[in-house]
Amino acid sequence: MIRSWPQFARKMSTAYSASLTNLRELFLCGVEAVKPKSLFDGCHMSAGSIRESFLHDHKRYHVVGFGKAVLGMAVQLERHLGSRLSGGCISIPTGTGERFAGEAEFTLSPSTAIEVIECARNNLPDEGSLMAAKKIKQIAHSMTSDDVLCVLVSGGGSALLCLPKELITLEEKLQLIKSLATAGASIDELNNVRIALSEVKGGQLALAAEHAYRVYSYVISDIVGDPVALIASGPTVVQKGVAVNGKAKEILEKYGLWSKLPDSILKVIEQPTVREVKETYNNDLFLLGNNEVAVNCIVQQAQARDWECIVVSKRIEGNVIDLAPVYVELAEILYNLKTNFISETIAKEKLRELLTRLPYSDVKMEEFISQAVEGNKEKPLLIVGAGEPTVCVSGGGKGGRNQELALRFTVGVRELERVPDSVCFLSAGTDGIDGPTEVAGAIGGAFVARAFEETFHLAEAKTFLERNDSYRFYEAVSGGQYFVKTGHTGTNVMDVHLLLINPQWGK
Repeated sequence: MIRSWPQFARKMSTAYSASLTNLRELFLCGVEAVKPKSLFDGCHMSAGSIRESFLHDHKRYHVVGFGKAVLGMAVQLERHLGSRLSGGCISIPTGTGERFAGEAEFTLSPSTAIEVIECARNNLPDEGSLMAAKKIKQIAHSMTSDDVLCVLVSGGGSALLCLPKELITLEEKLQLIKSLATAGASIDELNNVRIALSEVKGGQLALAAEHAYRVYSYVISDIVGDPVALIASGPTVVQKGVAVNGKAKEILEKYGLWSKLPDSILKVIEQPTVREVKETYNNDLFLLGNNEVAVNCIVQQAQARDWECIVVSKRIEGNVIDLAPVYVELAEILYNLKTNFISETIAKEKLRELLTRLPYSDVKMEEFISQAVEGNKEKPLLIVGAGEPTVCVSGGGKGGRNQELALRFTVGVRELERVPDSVCFLSAGTDGIDGPTEVAGAIGGAFVARAFEETFHLAEAKTFLERNDSYRFYEAVSGGQYFVKTGHTGTNVMDVHLLLINPQWGK
């Protein structure tokens, strides 16, 4: 029977609307699991060493912090420390206080001893970031053997704690980081360069607090693999045997920026690393949470909905141009398997060939294939990915990596020979902010392309991609209903990708 799209869409609308609602709820569940209160109150607080960090009853406690999750973290520290909290300063994104006004888990006490500085709008360092960095470094310098310094660290901290080395201006550093990001540099690469240019990053904040009784860092990871030396550029992690300037130079040469640097930055990076690396015997670090916590929560909730659920990787990186076709191909294989268009043997061969190409170290190929092929074909199947891909910006449009990934998936899946209308894809940042936009990400699928085609030609979608203009694409489709909107979430453990194949849609 031939069914026109409008007729089929009406029959599908309730089913796919419910599926999209479920995807949004699962994403929010993952975000909730990595909010500061959840991490401090959950199983992580059962670790004896973390509990013991709050038990120096005869010492003065001071709290400093920088990052998108730090306001909520500071509230938890204030609750645990009570009257022993003597002072401190935190640097958080502009608008955080207004966003969470009235929410208890993000509200410090009226008489709080912690100074709050809001700065770094759109995750770009500014004069407020400089002021915060100077104050935080001064607090660290002032520590004595009677003081405990608690350092709260989360994603976004690099922009919120900015103190360039002498000779380098804030504008010079900002332009360099912008150029690197535009060229597609990974967060690891960006932060290695930041460390070379900074007076506080790369363990220098810990060294400033060398006279403290203890320095405790509480960290929420926003980098694949949780390299604590690079999260927020590692202000309290002293790396031994690392040629900081040499590594920064390699990265800048890789992206063709070395010859374009101002003299001030050239002079700093060309100098040998003369700083002596001291032992920091008073320094401890606790990793409170990462994207594994969010992914585990999503898997549990999906299974509670009686869905099949498989994690493909929690270490996803690379350009979205390369990543989108992987998700499209994965969707095609699994859709064809569930609708009996291909045999299990062919599906296994195709999945093995696809997964072999993935460079992520945590991919469990045979386990994935077994679960995908042997699962119940009548049940919805959710594939979960997590990490932080990148975008090489070549156009002047508006968007972010999650919106662009969702759009590339939309275009790719629409061009398949058997268009799987029962497939949808969500890509969103757990911080709630995707690029310089107010949305967390977007939803992709053939149904999104069809909605676009009610007004435009599909070829025009590709022009949005050429301009890196994914935000305006989604703004133009169905009144923006395929955006994922959360506002600032108060946490950050990178991005989540949810690929849903629901065989019930087409029935």
